[in-house]
Amino acid sequence: MTAFKNVLLWVYLALASYVVSIGFGLAGMSAASAAAGAISTVLVGITLTKAYRELLNIRDMYWDKLGGVWLGGEYVVAIWLFVISGVSSQPIALFLVHQFEILADRNVEQIDFTKLMGLGALVLGLLLLVAVWIVAWAYLIEVFTRDIYIVKVATGVGTFRPSSATFYIVLSVITIGFLYFYWLYSVWKWISQLKTSTKLPHLSQSRTV
Repeated sequence: MTAFKNVLLWVYLALASYVVSIGFGLAGMSAASAAAGAISTVLVGITLTKAYRELLNIRDMYWDKLGGVWLGGEYVVAIWLFVISGVSSQPIALFLVHQFEILADRNVEQIDFTKLMGLGALVLGLLLLVAVWIVAWAYLIEVFTRDIYIVKVATGVGTFRPSSATFYIVLSVITIGFLYFYWLYSVWKWISQLKTSTKLPHLSQSRTV
């Protein structure tokens, strides 16, 4: 349970950073909000990486039953895309807001339309980053929820029953991201239950690579 509590600390820190980011945003402190948002994204990425490693450990423990379940690069790529797109979009958005505030104070004849076109291209780039972030975010909810349940069914351990990934995605969206951290907490609760079950073999019995 100590390991579980240690990981929960990362979840709480990520949630706290997210709340701080929103608070700074409402207070008009855009730079601080962007920094806190980036920190929250990195902390979520760390938490997901730790969860993925635990899934690999459980897969090795039950290799005879889970050999056909691939827990591989799709996680790693998605986590990297989630973190990189989430972090890099913050300063770009901050820069664009600042530039458009400057343009809003100018008369039409004072506007450099070449610069405006450049800003338009940057907006498209930002939208692409946001799209990548959303896809990676939703995909990670899908694969973690799916594969943890597969492990539960295949091994016969654990008493939990996750809801569908769609439920957690919709719940996160309608609560402006706050209950996403409930899903993140649930992932670790499920993994902890799989690891601490009396039916779970010791790590020394893992498959030899």
